[in-house]
Amino acid sequence: FLCLHFHGVGLARPDHFPDIKSSFYSLLFILEASFFRRKGVPRVKKTTISIDRINKIVAGFNKRSILVVGDSMIDKYIWGEVRRISPEAPVPVVQAESQTERLGGAANVVQNLRSLGVTSYLISLCGNDIESGLLFTMLQKIGCNPVGLYQSKRRPTTIKTRILAGSQQIVRVDQEVIDDISKEEYTHLWKSACEILPKVQGVIISDYAKGVISQPFIGNLLKKCKSLGKFVAIDPKERHFNLYRGVSIMTPNLKESHIALGIPYRHCSNEDIKFLGWKIIKKFHLSFLLITLSERGMALFQREGKVFTHLPTVAHKVFDVTGAGDTVISAYCAAIVSRALPIEAAFLANHAAGLTIAELGTACVNPTALLKACSKQINSRLSFAV
Repeated sequence: FLCLHFHGVGLARPDHFPDIKSSFYSLLFILEASFFRRKGVPRVKKTTISIDRINKIVAGFNKRSILVVGDSMIDKYIWGEVRRISPEAPVPVVQAESQTERLGGAANVVQNLRSLGVTSYLISLCGNDIESGLLFTMLQKIGCNPVGLYQSKRRPTTIKTRILAGSQQIVRVDQEVIDDISKEEYTHLWKSACEILPKVQGVIISDYAKGVISQPFIGNLLKKCKSLGKFVAIDPKERHFNLYRGVSIMTPNLKESHIALGIPYRHCSNEDIKFLGWKIIKKFHLSFLLITLSERGMALFQREGKVFTHLPTVAHKVFDVTGAGDTVISAYCAAIVSRALPIEAAFLANHAAGLTIAELGTACVNPTALLKACSKQINSRLSFAV
């Protein structure tokens, strides 16, 4: 029974199962994970992080270039107070007091990279509208040349508008078209990719399922990256896992990790997480996998040598997780192209995320703040179970 499952575990399954199938695959997962635990796992040892190495890696950020490919958007925030309930419906009336706009999606990844000092390029879509002008201006302001941002005639600039009373979000309104890219859009994006790829050391694919990450574009992009020997990191979206085979690293959260294997989401023990990770590594032919675990930190998997590392969270408070995934993949990729070891890159990404979620909205981390946060843990002589 288990042997049959071992041979079929790599097969794609639907994201959602009828109740009987869901229970069946859940049972298979539990049984196989238990078998995995009985067989044993790699011996536990300790690894430490050198502050000199961390300083050297971060100092190299401003000598590196990374291309970000994906869905760009503007995150708009309307701030106000609730003083009464609407007479038209049982909903609060927010008295607007101020409004702010921030880069979101792939554009936020670019902003994170620029904040770290990395030269960054963007290939993405926006609309031929007023909001696209704002997106171009915001990108230029952070030092990103938006030459790869194509103004489409068939979709608006994606905008997520959040209305907040104090620090409490009341509602979010999305303006978007999520169709796959057209032939015309593909032609422009592919031309930009071919021009920019030779200039960079790494590529981040930021998939928010708004249309850019679709076939044949993503398939041709990954083939081109492989032929040029580029490190490719991807922040996945659950409906596109079939497109991701062959990337260098994937950074899913725990729920996305279950979906990647077609397993219904459930609470996982530490051993279950290890089991999930190795199955994802095998299924998608990954060199590395970094699973974000919310309050439990991160889990790093390295195929060569079958090395697993758990990094406990370093966040002292959690105020807003918006954009945290963008920060994780930005810091990790910046470190890798700056010749960091995988554990060093994950260590930096973990601390960058800890700083980001302590602020409201999409936030970025600069090298000074990152080094300060890292030095605190290094000085406390913490180490990680491997």
